[in-house]
Amino acid sequence: MSVFAYPSEVIRDAEVPLLDAGVPLMARAARALANIGLETLRADHGRVTGTRVSVLAGPGNNAGDALFAAAALARRGAAITVITLFDRTHTEGVAAARSAGAQVIAFTPTEDGTSRADVLHELTRADLVLDGILGTGGRRGLPDHITALIADWAPHRTGRLIAVDVPSDLDPDPDGADQRLHADRTVTFGGLKSELVDPRVTAFTGSIDVIDIGLDLDPELADSELLDSADLAADFPRPEPTGHKYSRGITGVLAGSEDYPGAGVLTTTSAVNAGAGMVRYLGSPLVAEFVVGLHPEVVSASGRVDAVVLGPGDPEADHIQAVVDGLSDTNTPVVIDAGGLDMVGRAEAMAGTWLAHRPLIITPHAGELARLLSRLLGEIITAGRIGQDPAGWARQAAELTGTIVLLKGHHTVIAAPDGFVVLPEPGPASLATAGAGDVLAGILGTLCAIASARSRYGADEAPLPQRQWAHQAGLAVLLHNEAGRRAITAAGFADALAEVVDELIR
Repeated sequence: MSVFAYPSEVIRDAEVPLLDAGVPLMARAARALANIGLETLRADHGRVTGTRVSVLAGPGNNAGDALFAAAALARRGAAITVITLFDRTHTEGVAAARSAGAQVIAFTPTEDGTSRADVLHELTRADLVLDGILGTGGRRGLPDHITALIADWAPHRTGRLIAVDVPSDLDPDPDGADQRLHADRTVTFGGLKSELVDPRVTAFTGSIDVIDIGLDLDPELADSELLDSADLAADFPRPEPTGHKYSRGITGVLAGSEDYPGAGVLTTTSAVNAGAGMVRYLGSPLVAEFVVGLHPEVVSASGRVDAVVLGPGDPEADHIQAVVDGLSDTNTPVVIDAGGLDMVGRAEAMAGTWLAHRPLIITPHAGELARLLSRLLGEIITAGRIGQDPAGWARQAAELTGTIVLLKGHHTVIAAPDGFVVLPEPGPASLATAGAGDVLAGILGTLCAIASARSRYGADEAPLPQRQWAHQAGLAVLLHNEAGRRAITAAGFADALAEVVDELIR
């Protein structure tokens, strides 16, 4: 099911009443961390007794989590070395570690008695290192004596590294990456922190374990949602037993042109195979002949639609105008891709146009988003800059335009105007091929049509919130991913959708 990520301050605020009530949150966290440490040592070495564990201890509570966990590991037979890196550390935690037999080494800017070579020796021979330097309250950047130590240790590291709550100095900037810790695993407590799901930090977090310590977080306070194939299986909109083609959703497709007819065929094929109750092709008569020849169930005439896909393959202006005229007095959702992105402007500028008062989802890749933002911001934005912070730029574009922004890429990012982000799991490399975006647009159009029809025919006709539209977009990406695992061309993806959807339905 969906996994939500929360700003760190939301998690800290949720801890306060429990801590005030005396709930032993640190004990719960340390116990879980110790268990994962035991699991790691047994998996790597077949035993715990005789293994060596080092703790990099900072001044805060995450050092306390690491130190209490280390004390538990010491009682199971591990040899523990605690390396304190500041002039202070978690007092009770270090006392517990000492009591369990841990060796404590001070390596601070003011400590003259310990050489870097001694500390490096301990780290290099450790089977497991716990990073308890800084937690969510720490600022970016570590003191020079720590970054120099990390840089010297990195080429010789042989053991596993587990980050406690968050990796210390979780800075996504690639500069200085050799002076930051790269965890094999991050064990975080209470809830998934937003900084851990940034696509740029995977190299620093490793795999992530979220430990429930009883915070009972409200998903409405989340700012991100992670989706995977289990969410697709759970949330794919299957036909209702008492439904009909209209309640299943009518997808309108304005894609392809006489210059690019293939885009119309790909987009329409994917809309059909994604499970629409009906598909209307609204573009060039030439393209319509190809489409109907392949899919005789497609209607090549205007009429009622529950969502429209507009833009793939640069449709001719007169067909665009006809669709615009047909939508002008409706709140029908519109998916805008490729050439249609030129219609998108600032939210306040679009408020008086046909684009207003309806759900809008735009689907640029990095180059298209760079051109859109350059036009709207009046400065040069490059695709390279977009790639350095995809979530940040997608959020800015969504706020600026008032649309749901689906930024395509290896790590697809879907941002709503309120800053909420949906992060579907990455798809296969086979999706990086011409026409794959047209297939995704057709899938998205159909899932939007189904959601729109269900809202209209359901007991509750209230409009779907923007976060729900972003969720639908995430499901479309996951469906696209599944098709990409069964083919290597865009036409193959569009055809494979029928098999994937059949399996989901049946």
